[in-house]
Amino acid sequence: MHSSDNSANNSVVNLVGKKHRHCFILKGSTTEVLSDFLQLSEHFSTPLICAYDVSAYDDFLSKSKSFTTRTFKQVRQELGSTHDAVLVDLTQGISASALAILSGTIRGNGLFAIALPKGDWLSFADQDLARYLPWPYEPEQIDSSFKRFFLNHLESPNSPFQSINRKEIVALPALIPVEKGTYLTKEQTNVQARVLDQQAESYVLIAPRGRGKSTLLGDSIAKLLLAGKRVAVTAPNKEAITALKFRFEQAFQPNQDLPFFAPDALLADNTHWDYLFVDEASMIPVPLLIALNQKASHCVFSTTDYGYEGAGKGFGIRFCRYLKQHNTSLKELSLQQPIRWGENDPLENWINDSFFLGAVDQIAASNNASTSFEYQHITGKEWLKKPELLANTFQLLVSAHYQTSPDNLRWVLDDPSVSTFLSLQGNILNSVAVITKEGELPDKLCLEVMQGTRRPRGHLVPQSLLAHEGIEDAGQYSYWRISRIATTQSEQNKGLASQLVNHIEQAAIGKYDFLCTSFAATSDVISFWLKNEFIPVRLGTGKDQASGCYSLMMVKPLHAKAHETASLWHQYYLANLSLNLLRDYQDIPNDLVIKLNSSMKTENLATEELRQKDQRDLSLFVHHHRPYLTIRAQLTRLTKNLMANNQLAATHPEFTLLNTIITQPHNNIDFASFGLKSKKQMEKHLKKVVGELLECLYAK
Repeated sequence: MHSSDNSANNSVVNLVGKKHRHCFILKGSTTEVLSDFLQLSEHFSTPLICAYDVSAYDDFLSKSKSFTTRTFKQVRQELGSTHDAVLVDLTQGISASALAILSGTIRGNGLFAIALPKGDWLSFADQDLARYLPWPYEPEQIDSSFKRFFLNHLESPNSPFQSINRKEIVALPALIPVEKGTYLTKEQTNVQARVLDQQAESYVLIAPRGRGKSTLLGDSIAKLLLAGKRVAVTAPNKEAITALKFRFEQAFQPNQDLPFFAPDALLADNTHWDYLFVDEASMIPVPLLIALNQKASHCVFSTTDYGYEGAGKGFGIRFCRYLKQHNTSLKELSLQQPIRWGENDPLENWINDSFFLGAVDQIAASNNASTSFEYQHITGKEWLKKPELLANTFQLLVSAHYQTSPDNLRWVLDDPSVSTFLSLQGNILNSVAVITKEGELPDKLCLEVMQGTRRPRGHLVPQSLLAHEGIEDAGQYSYWRISRIATTQSEQNKGLASQLVNHIEQAAIGKYDFLCTSFAATSDVISFWLKNEFIPVRLGTGKDQASGCYSLMMVKPLHAKAHETASLWHQYYLANLSLNLLRDYQDIPNDLVIKLNSSMKTENLATEELRQKDQRDLSLFVHHHRPYLTIRAQLTRLTKNLMANNQLAATHPEFTLLNTIITQPHNNIDFASFGLKSKKQMEKHLKKVVGELLECLYAK
């Protein structure tokens, strides 16, 4: 961390000519920090202040409209925005994603300031840490390794941040106004020419933030419309295309609105476009992107490079691979020259280095086949002693999981339940798996989770088995969940990931009851886990927003009793799947259906045992908060059983409703036609109906 003297003022002169951003550390109370920040940004347009809790700043804001505020949770709203000055107050907590996102919004010669308290910041409880900790951990119990990691980078010789003496603060020079109708750069012009050449069916444009990607898209859309082309543009939301819309309105002189459509509206429309532009594509589920690719003669998929929303590199690798495999002519494009700020900007370099947000380099494969494999198991603060290995590990996760974000770095460093297994050959990292410890929940908490009145942080698999499957003993077991697993691209399909899973299993035996995993269900991924003897126990009822796939939970028992338990859970899963799959999952492809039906060798579930389980599940729905979508199979069996025993006839006042529920896909049912106009009305009425059916069954 640089000391303050006249060099701070001299550096202002040096940075201005290079369009680099000014970076300062401000220390003190909210009042002192705000005063310093507003003095520095006196000549700038409305600055932004971000913190875990902005209430203290909002108290000042009520007296003055000289700045705006955002909490860490609201920062994603700033994607696509441009600011002259931003202050990120880290006193009460630190958010890696907030720092990364906001640093990318600052104009050249603008101000990026970080606020810290006086005294030992590391000893301050971090309120933002709570969202990374599983029950029962609280922030006050954790000595944050991530805060130490961040402070080390903030104080490193490469840090652009300077501490500044309050007495020496001088307002920074005003910024040159953004010119309207500015020309595209040579690089933008070259990329645009390739987009407009109509030589490819699909274009994928990936660029770091600040490179003028949105400007290029907005300008291209305007040119195509002026040429008489049918053009549409879509994005996850309208807020994501603010800069694109601004350029479009600059370039398109006639009064025409940007032809923006929501992704689902585009798919529902029969129009076939000449060009479809999909901005921030990595934030849209891949199956949806695949469907959108059929809506135009030429599709342009654009996304920000890794570092902000989740990650462009991993998205680009996987989506481009899909397009190539399906005989789609493809051009891959990129922009490298920064426009929002100057070349070789110290702030951008520091953010990329600190959070591993730069280009994801392909980790080299070992050429020495005789070098034996070595496995390492690393937890929390141990990473601080292995910064190079941490960088390689994180980059490997980025290339495999395109939603990996800077916040995941904090998760790995600070969550006490998380540990990481690495597979290396020589000094070359080839595979990585991130593990979370789950389960062993108190009986009272398990009951509350099953009844839907508690949802403690973490413990994904046991919580879901309790709350969605009604498995009463699921919380008592101990689990090691393989949350992420990845192999470097050049080493894939060599069995390295399976070998790593086997090593993890050997480490878990005697300590845990189950290995487990939960993932977006695709045929190839299920095949991997089946090959490694994992057993399906739950299929999700809704699609994951990121992947566009249903989630699947699988377990691998680690001792004899766990094998018996897993066998029972698997039979419950198969019994429900046999009713739900063809009715409620009609959009699942056939190859995936086959994988989901893969069955371990078990004894058939006794009819009476299943019937008793169904009654318990339905009672949880009637008397507590069991979700309706998780009891459709149970309600189907109950209804058919009552009909078979002449306990439910067509003359029953609810027969039509029940018959519709057990025969129609859940998303096709028009409950309004039964006078149930809201979800709340539907569930209240259905609870009453099912309660009466159970009473009828018990009366027998």
